[in-house]
Amino acid sequence: MRRRLVLVFVAVSTLVALAFVVPLAFLVQRTAEDRAIDAARADAAAVVPALAGGGSDLAIEAAVAATTSGRLGLTTVVRSSGSVVGPSVGATDRVVAAVTTGTSSIGSTDGGTEVVVAVATGPGELSAVRVFIPQDELRRGRDRAWLALAIVGILLVAISVAVADRLARTIVQPTQRLAGAARRLGGGDLDVRVDPTGPEELLDLANAFNALGTRITGMLEHERELAAEMSHRLRTPLTRIRLRVEQMPDADAATELAADVEELTRVVSGLIEETRGLAAPAARSCDLAEVVADRVGFWAVLAEDQGRPWVVVTIDGPLAVGVSKSDMGAALDVLLENVFRHTDEGVAIEIGTRSDGRIASVWVDDGGTGFDPAQAERGLSGAGSTGLGLDIARRTAESAGGTFEVGTSHLGGSRVWLRFPLS
Repeated sequence: MRRRLVLVFVAVSTLVALAFVVPLAFLVQRTAEDRAIDAARADAAAVVPALAGGGSDLAIEAAVAATTSGRLGLTTVVRSSGSVVGPSVGATDRVVAAVTTGTSSIGSTDGGTEVVVAVATGPGELSAVRVFIPQDELRRGRDRAWLALAIVGILLVAISVAVADRLARTIVQPTQRLAGAARRLGGGDLDVRVDPTGPEELLDLANAFNALGTRITGMLEHERELAAEMSHRLRTPLTRIRLRVEQMPDADAATELAADVEELTRVVSGLIEETRGLAAPAARSCDLAEVVADRVGFWAVLAEDQGRPWVVVTIDGPLAVGVSKSDMGAALDVLLENVFRHTDEGVAIEIGTRSDGRIASVWVDDGGTGFDPAQAERGLSGAGSTGLGLDIARRTAESAGGTFEVGTSHLGGSRVWLRFPLS
């Protein structure tokens, strides 16, 4: 942004400088020409009295020698008698017009400009004074003036660039500080705030950022308080369930239910601690084949109870992927639970894994009626649930740099693919 602002100022100041310098350059050129012509006319006028008074050639030569152009050999006098005082230049059109019609004129000629003055030296007698102005004289002082104008223009542009850089800094630096604070806030530093500086718009933005940080901090603190309260509320009913399970006469069923209650307690406690920010970071890797085998063993019992054909297509591990074991298990449980919940009993299920050496995949097929892939978006469901299940699976895959896809199964229903880069 800073560079662009400076470039804008450079463009504007350059246009202004050109609009100022170019007309002055033409004016300087014109002034130099007018000065040279005025000097030539003054020299010609200095010779006219001697010529009009009928002076001799010697007197006229003396008058010519007294002028600057005469000393430089640039003045010629053509008398009515036909004699020429000064260098002979031939019968130019302006000289002929002066001695025949009495017309004085100024115009360009070979190598410069000539000033011709007609002088009446007697009844019916006309003479002419010609002063030649070389091109160098017409341009004398012009180049120095042009150089001075160019230096002035460059200085104006340089000053404008310095001012533009100063102004751009007052805009860019607060913006950079605000961007850095936003990155820190996104990285989890909830205490970061910015000092509002800069233009009015940046002041408003900085104040809004500070208000946003305060609001986010307040919301997270409120959520942690709710999580702490939730832990107390859930412990009592879980304890009652555990006690009732222990009182069941069927020891085998009691053991299984007790294991389920412990699993539920562990999951709930983990979620609460994670919400409160108390949980230690989980290892971000697992063996996909091992997790699939574990979840297959868990869900196979329910599949057998419901009379579902249960096909498992797996390969030997390890298939190391960048997802924690608990997150991967939760994602697979979501996919399998969707099949059991949203398809009729007896509908076939297939779960499998594969690897191509770089990507490990796991899929869950069913023989149901399928579903709209749009239901994989968060909060959308076609069966009255929250719609968060498929979104959990999608986020699990994408958090590890993988992909989530929904398609049609060869069993006739839906297929959900999860792909993960191998660690």
